[in-house]
Amino acid sequence: MGQNSAFQLTGIERIKFAVENLTDGLRFANDWGLTEVEADQQDSHLFVAVDGSQIEIVLADPTRPDRTPIGNTSGMCEVTWGVKNTAGIEALVAELSTDREVSLENGVLRCQDDLGIHLAFRIAQRKEVPYEPTQFNAPGQPKRLNSRAPMYKKARPHEISHLAIGVDNAGEAIQFYTDRLGFIVSDRYADRGVFLRCSAEGNHHHVFFMNGKQPGTRFNHLAFKVRDIHEVIGGGQFIDAQGWKTFAGPGRHRVSSACFWYFLTPFGGAWEYAADEDIVTKEWQSTDFAAEAHIFSEWTFGLEKSDGTLKGPISQSKAEELKS
Repeated sequence: MGQNSAFQLTGIERIKFAVENLTDGLRFANDWGLTEVEADQQDSHLFVAVDGSQIEIVLADPTRPDRTPIGNTSGMCEVTWGVKNTAGIEALVAELSTDREVSLENGVLRCQDDLGIHLAFRIAQRKEVPYEPTQFNAPGQPKRLNSRAPMYKKARPHEISHLAIGVDNAGEAIQFYTDRLGFIVSDRYADRGVFLRCSAEGNHHHVFFMNGKQPGTRFNHLAFKVRDIHEVIGGGQFIDAQGWKTFAGPGRHRVSSACFWYFLTPFGGAWEYAADEDIVTKEWQSTDFAAEAHIFSEWTFGLEKSDGTLKGPISQSKAEELKS
């Protein structure tokens, strides 16, 4: 179907995780700075970011498909995408029901993609929350006068940014999303993975499909936007002090430009604080990047460019032609 705007997708609304150790999962979400609210499902825990992005956490149960993580004993169970209006939901039903089972209950459309990942689509509930953006004093162009830069004792994630998924071949995996849902390729890691966005304007990417070293499909990482690099650092220092382990960072990506800090989680992959990501329009030109250490990050503490070592999420990838 190509780049179809009829679906009017807005971004990730909710991620559902099933974990073997529920206590650790809940502790991590709290430490991360999410707010626990009343759950809308039985035997479930619901956390929100500032804009209403949601994380649902349940105890893994292999006897229940809705609580069985894909590719791991703890991991992701379902991804919910936002849609602007009911016309978009209706268009999705018409498109997806042609070749797969779909359900529509209480305004939520559910199905599986070609990888077996459970998907949901609902009217977008995330809200724009006004706040004072951080000002910086560039040489000769000061914007922050008579005021100190912000300091954060703990992060308060503003919103879900993007999801990364390890697959057998990213070129094949993206076809459902580009051909059926109208996702757009923003950039590529040559022979490693593809960055997709669900709308022409907005986030540089909403999902990254990566050729995984391990066979099969599995959750790799989830990124949350925070206000600035100060919150990346402050939030990361707090998480570190709680005993959680760094996966990669702090650093700054070349692709997407974001400052980052990744941590290992009880959810079968990493979570990332991210700030100052690229925001793109339909005029954006995609680039094929070589999967090299200095492309994953322009700089990262603990990563020397000279050794050429791939670290962070891309270290879990393999070089393989992106079939299409």
